[in-house]
Amino acid sequence: MMKKRIPIALGLFAALLPLNAAAEKIKAGQRKIPAPPFEIVKTPAAGGSLAPNLCRFGDHFALSWIERDRNRTPSVRVAGWNGKAFDKARTVATSKQMFVNWADIPSVIEAPSSDLYAHWLDRISSKTYAYGIRVARSTDRGKSWKPMGWMHDDVSPTEHGFVSFVRERKRVRAFWLDGRAMAKKGGKMMLRTAVLEGNKIKAERVLDDDVCTCCPTSAAPLAAGAMVVYRDRSPKEIRDIGFTRRIDDGWTKPAIVHADNWFFPGCPVNGPSIATDGNLVAISRFTVVNNKAQVILRLSKNGRMKFGRDIVLDKNEPVGRCTTVCTKDAVFTVWIGHEGKQTALQLAQISHDGKIVRKATLAQINGTRSSGMPQAVFSGGYLWVSWTDANRVRLGRVKIGDQTL
Repeated sequence: MMKKRIPIALGLFAALLPLNAAAEKIKAGQRKIPAPPFEIVKTPAAGGSLAPNLCRFGDHFALSWIERDRNRTPSVRVAGWNGKAFDKARTVATSKQMFVNWADIPSVIEAPSSDLYAHWLDRISSKTYAYGIRVARSTDRGKSWKPMGWMHDDVSPTEHGFVSFVRERKRVRAFWLDGRAMAKKGGKMMLRTAVLEGNKIKAERVLDDDVCTCCPTSAAPLAAGAMVVYRDRSPKEIRDIGFTRRIDDGWTKPAIVHADNWFFPGCPVNGPSIATDGNLVAISRFTVVNNKAQVILRLSKNGRMKFGRDIVLDKNEPVGRCTTVCTKDAVFTVWIGHEGKQTALQLAQISHDGKIVRKATLAQINGTRSSGMPQAVFSGGYLWVSWTDANRVRLGRVKIGDQTL
């Protein structure tokens, strides 16, 4: 949390946090562009809330999160932004069996039909890491929700989670990590997918049969269909970022975004983020190259990673947890890095041709698990960023309507 704040009289914004002063000195072309404030926006989330997420919703966006009642029973909540304030928060689901954690967070997506789908995690058994993915659907813009059951056709006492939703033609596609094979000794974590259409979950299949066990996935649309990125795992414990994309009626063979050759005999809980605009594909990743932690953005056309370009955004031992958004003129990546000795939310603006326009510090942040997984969405000329701070969901925004920071 920043030490200095400037209150807003109307109370909508809790604070105005200035960006890193150094960012104001970065030139865009031949002129200097002053950095706008990072505004902290009040949300409906109660104290003790966590696991925030953001999604496009109508002409604006929606915020989802988890909060507990007086009996400590968790609920998934969602509220839409109407352009000026948040509408009434609604409850998607309440469950004493909900599996709540900092990294594997619920999500909501608006289907092309305007229906909403939401997911969260519920325990399958009393075993510590035995949980599955529950899905609910709303046909009235989030006012009420109807459970659809498990996302997957397996209810073994293993891990199922780290879901990514994406629109695909007239339906929604889901990707997730599925540990059913790990019920047997030597079994591996898989990447699986299924389609949500109306009140049906169908066409479940395996896309990769050996992936990292607990890193978030991310998906985005391309003309031919969805593309998903995830942390792969080789038999030699190389943990580079993998991808596959839909072509015609099938899927490309899983491949690596870039051969960083990061050897890591465990799960770093630090996944990639993908965003697209037309045929531009932007993938941000946390990785380790030559024993040095880095955040790198890779740009390519039509998902052809072999011909992509890497842009190093941070090589100052960042924490990572990237989130990336594309607009028609720029790519924006947010991650947890450092400002001096303080852990901070960092932002970079990159042109479509791969030039770093500027970098800035948004806000000081706790570098531990308590800050959760930052998320971002572009709406109404602003880049909105969510995270968890001081035991509460936080939300901030930066004006980027003119494509400058």
